[in-house]
Amino acid sequence: MLWLSIHLPQLALEVFERTAASTSSLLQLAVCDRLHVLLTNQGAQALGVHSGIKRATALALAPDLLLIERDPTREQQALEQIACWLLQFTPSISLLSPAPNNGKAQRHQTERHQSRTSLPNCGLLLEIEPSLRLFGGLDALLGRVRSGLHALGFSAQLACAPTARGAWLLSLQSDGVIAQDQAQLNARLAALPLALLDSAAPHRDTFESIGTRTIKELQLLPRAGLARRFGHELLNELDQALGKKADPRAWFEAPPSYSARLELLADIENAEALLFAAHRLLIQMTGWLTALHVAVRSFELQGLHDDLPATRMPIRMIEASRDLARMHGLLRERLAVTQLPAPVHTLLLVCGEVVPLSLPNQELFPTLRSTQESLGRLIERLQTRLGRQQIQRLCVMQDHRPEAAYRFEEIDQAFELGSPPTTPMRSNTFTGSDPIALSSHSSLPRPLWLLRTPVPIGERNNRPYWGSTLNLLAGPERIESGWWDGALVQRDYFIAEDDANVLYWIYRDRLGSADPGKGWFMQGRFG
Repeated sequence: MLWLSIHLPQLALEVFERTAASTSSLLQLAVCDRLHVLLTNQGAQALGVHSGIKRATALALAPDLLLIERDPTREQQALEQIACWLLQFTPSISLLSPAPNNGKAQRHQTERHQSRTSLPNCGLLLEIEPSLRLFGGLDALLGRVRSGLHALGFSAQLACAPTARGAWLLSLQSDGVIAQDQAQLNARLAALPLALLDSAAPHRDTFESIGTRTIKELQLLPRAGLARRFGHELLNELDQALGKKADPRAWFEAPPSYSARLELLADIENAEALLFAAHRLLIQMTGWLTALHVAVRSFELQGLHDDLPATRMPIRMIEASRDLARMHGLLRERLAVTQLPAPVHTLLLVCGEVVPLSLPNQELFPTLRSTQESLGRLIERLQTRLGRQQIQRLCVMQDHRPEAAYRFEEIDQAFELGSPPTTPMRSNTFTGSDPIALSSHSSLPRPLWLLRTPVPIGERNNRPYWGSTLNLLAGPERIESGWWDGALVQRDYFIAEDDANVLYWIYRDRLGSADPGKGWFMQGRFG
């Protein structure tokens, strides 16, 4: 068994700082409690503001310092969002809550050392032994975890060990420590400071007075005396770290639906400036999708305002996907055409429709599927930027009336490029050079270009006239249809040619045959 410990020493600060773009690195930010500064960023440290000083002193050193009260609830939410993302690596994840009452020892230490500011340790424990082969070994897995946490806006100290508590103690001390077997774990734990044990913290002064500062020195003391003076909790914690005693853990469970909030460090008035923070919400969502082996067809980003309803920015994809780059590109297009009615102080990402996703086979050469995927992504981008109503496709209907033989509709789901459209039945196709040779009982070829509304044309010497006298080359094709929907047509269609050898598709309206001069119409033109 191998455990990965992720210690987040800057979580109380990064839950605020991660919402600001990298260009705001000069921002002077500090997190405090009622009296003292707890954590500071680089901008504040450059002005001499550091952990432990009083709030008044910090503001005197940096008048422009942004001083924020610590928010344990926000830290807990961030920890759960990280766990959702980490579920793609292993389902066995245990949370170490950042709540102030995370342990008896920390409460006691806070009470005894009012002048010393301290934050409860928080992080996550992952059982990764079954995942090593899937992700290419330990180094590759650690690299993906570290880069992902950085993309989410968190810094972490990682450590691996055969026991959960042992890995956690190693990550509290330093970053990148790996104990592959029990012998390495025993040697590395022996060198750790005794103060890292939660149950030893309330007795730190006592241990220092007897010269016991490391775990190795603690192990040399009689166990019976330790239990009688300091309680069995200290020995239990040590035995769990060494693997001599069971260390049961409560596992984090993935929520059945996904939504995440991110409060911004400052109000944002420009929609495009929301992309940096929204991207981190997308990263979290893709981890949740991967863990559940599903893909998303639609999601929505909401910008919350103070006194107005939320600005909703829905995104819907042609094909379900969990590709981060694809969703990021669509969201960028949506934000580019969004006007905010008021500044946004919080982002809310809501995952909509999800469907099971099976991984496609790798293709050596381009196929119809890859072509369809490229077209689908183009349609998605156009719909996101121009609106769904503006991007439509032409669908052929089973109707002999030309104006009812097709319709436009939104592209709302995946469609197959290779599937032929459904068309009205026609017995012949005009391919020869002499269209008059076609039987008058056969269907005539129809032009690709049709007028939206048929144009009335004149008649001279009992022949149709459009700029010149038209010669009837083929026809008639009689269409009588539409009695069921109140749009009855009774027409005789012909292919006609003018003096410039241009071919037209014309018809004579049998309903208006009582007025011979008004019965001819042109409905299309052949290329």
